[in-house]
Amino acid sequence: MNSERKQLGEIARILRGTVVGDPAAEVNRPASPSGALAGDICAVWDVRDLEKIKAGVHLVASPDAFASRPGLSGISVNDPRAAFPALLSLFAPVRKGGGIHPSAVVSHLATVSPDAWIGPLCVVEDGAVIGEGVRLRANVFVGEECVLGSGTVVEPGAVLLEKVRTGKNCLIHGGAVLGCDGFGIVPAEEGNGPVKIPQLGGVVLGDEVEIGACTTVDRGTLDDTIVGSFTKVDDHAHIAHNVVIGKNCIMVAMTGIAGSAVLEDNVIMAARSGVNDHTRIGRGATVAANAGAVKDVPPGKVVSGFPARDHWENFRVQAAQQRLPELLLRVRKLEQAVFSQEECRPGKKRNGDGQ
Repeated sequence: MNSERKQLGEIARILRGTVVGDPAAEVNRPASPSGALAGDICAVWDVRDLEKIKAGVHLVASPDAFASRPGLSGISVNDPRAAFPALLSLFAPVRKGGGIHPSAVVSHLATVSPDAWIGPLCVVEDGAVIGEGVRLRANVFVGEECVLGSGTVVEPGAVLLEKVRTGKNCLIHGGAVLGCDGFGIVPAEEGNGPVKIPQLGGVVLGDEVEIGACTTVDRGTLDDTIVGSFTKVDDHAHIAHNVVIGKNCIMVAMTGIAGSAVLEDNVIMAARSGVNDHTRIGRGATVAANAGAVKDVPPGKVVSGFPARDHWENFRVQAAQQRLPELLLRVRKLEQAVFSQEECRPGKKRNGDGQ
């Protein structure tokens, strides 16, 4: 973490807030409300957290929070939750300067910016372009014709095979694999095994895309697999070949997007959700946790269940399923009552009495 102390006034300017107390007061580090010590700063958007604040802790909080507790020090902002990421960014570690570690293997046919950092045991192949301020932390593989945009960070153990191109300030976490073969297979015919379809496309990430740990993004068959700017992908997700994902999307852990699916802008895929191949998820739609979208989802819709349907309709289905044991018991009682009435009906012949 950046050990340089900052003053309240400096932080307030960046957060566009108003200082409550002494602008020259020094701040040690950001901390949680329950773990903050004197000189630390924490963001509070739940009024219940105010009870956890110790003496001498600075706050990033709403004007109402400061009004309720006179004597507090900190920065008043309209939306503390929205200010929280910017607060943490001020104290995030920053590597200055570039260079190539002696153990790295960099092709003489690669282009590397002088202020990029290529860490221990990295491999950079022919034709790769490593942009300004890029950081390959350690043990990163960058294949032929890859282009890493300025400010991009690749964490240890990530693999970028050929024709992977990123925009500016992307973050690729450890263990991620981008540009691996798309799963294009022609099923076996009699006497022959399955036939693999060569995958000649690439992978393109927009600006400020984040790819989580152990996530895989397959390259396209002919066209590129695309992930739009500002989209954030969690750990252990899979994006298949020819998929097109729009801007500002969120994909939570263990999501799977099958080949040639399209996610328009601002789509949210919750944990363990999935999209069928050649299926389109409309702008601003949400696919709930464990849901499987097997057909197109209209813009703005929230769907859940498998197969995914309107969320409230799925709630009604789930509620009806919970009542199945009760309904089954009622049906059996009705059957017994009808049977008894049939037995007692006048003129009904009884088995074995000859009448």
